[in-house]
Amino acid sequence: MQYNGRAAKIMVVETDRAILEMLEVRLDVAGYHPIGVRSGAQALDILKNIQADAMIIELNLPDMDAIEVLSTVNSRPERLPIPALLMGRELNAEAVRRSAGYGVMACLAKPFSGADALDRLGRVLKAPRPTRSVLLRC
Repeated sequence: MQYNGRAAKIMVVETDRAILEMLEVRLDVAGYHPIGVRSGAQALDILKNIQADAMIIELNLPDMDAIEVLSTVNSRPERLPIPALLMGRELNAEAVRRSAGYGVMACLAKPFSGADALDRLGRVLKAPRPTRSVLLRC
């Protein structure tokens, strides 16, 4: 299944308030429905009740890393895996390798522009929905 992006629910998991607000505004203006949270635990709690169409997630969250969040969310058999855009300052080869197979469809190194984030998210949403065995495309 493919998404055209309009009205898609996008969860943004980011601890930096400025980046979170910038992404929420950019997503809203572009026609998405952003759901902003500042921790992995908040993300997991909200995702118990809703199904996001995609996730933009910081690699290094203070309470758990992005891989733990994505692993927990995408292991639920009653839900489809959530395609993810992984962002961070420390996106090295090891971090990219670790994220393979957890729904990560693209990566975005910080600092980035709002336009770059929207471009990468658009590609994530146009790609086929990830299955349990996802190939990473960064």
